[in-house]
Amino acid sequence: MITRTVTVGSAMGLHARPAAMFATAVEQTGLDVVLRHGGEEADAASALDIMALGIAGGETVTIGVDEEEASAGGASAADDAVEAIEAKLDELAALLAHDFDAADGV
Repeated sequence: MITRTVTVGSAMGLHARPAAMFATAVEQTGLDVVLRHGGEEADAASALDIMALGIAGGETVTIGVDEEEASAGGASAADDAVEAIEAKLDELAALLAHDFDAADGV
């Protein structure tokens, strides 16, 4: 599994607005991303699943994608796919680290 660990930047945690924005961003990647927190796992493309984890601001979460998504198409294609997945996870991690509850939180 390719993962990123990130501290949630929204002061109020992953409530409806940041959860929905994150879930939408995950959907746009086309990847099956999971969000892990406190020993539980959620479908990161589902705002409801994200909110059910009860993640507060400043808590650490892990997002991940199964490497099998990158393995189709041979070694060279797999290497390129892993790089693309890693880049998308970096973007998603940056989104989670952003404080959507700040005055300029857009």
